[in-house]
Amino acid sequence: MSDNSHDAMPWVLTAVALTVKKNDLDPDSVTDRLGLRPSAVRMPGIDRWNPEGDPAGQWRLQCDERTTRVFSEQLGTILRVAEECADTLAILRAEGCEVTITVRGFADNDSRILLSADELARASRLKIPLAFIPNLNSR
Repeated sequence: MSDNSHDAMPWVLTAVALTVKKNDLDPDSVTDRLGLRPSAVRMPGIDRWNPEGDPAGQWRLQCDERTTRVFSEQLGTILRVAEECADTLAILRAEGCEVTITVRGFADNDSRILLSADELARASRLKIPLAFIPNLNSR
């Protein structure tokens, strides 16, 4: 008797990022206020590489496979940073900034990504949306 069921595979090449966006965002101001060096910034306006994309300015701190390939370590790093800067992030949100923690990675139809109860509780206490963006392209 054959069993066609199989264990779901985890997402691969994950990356977790803390992102601050706003139409008139000054990324240098966010850097100064948070006291953190970002992984990437984008000034507001039309992106020449993606003219149809979001024109908002962006400040991003990302943890990906260059830091660690272990998803829980990536998420832990970003949660720790967000917890340390929680007051400033709350002020930025009150000033109209969109602040999110984003999880990206490659996923198949049956893929899964696991978060512990502690990780979910930490993210919830921050009051920062946690977004999951799977890349479902064939690899």
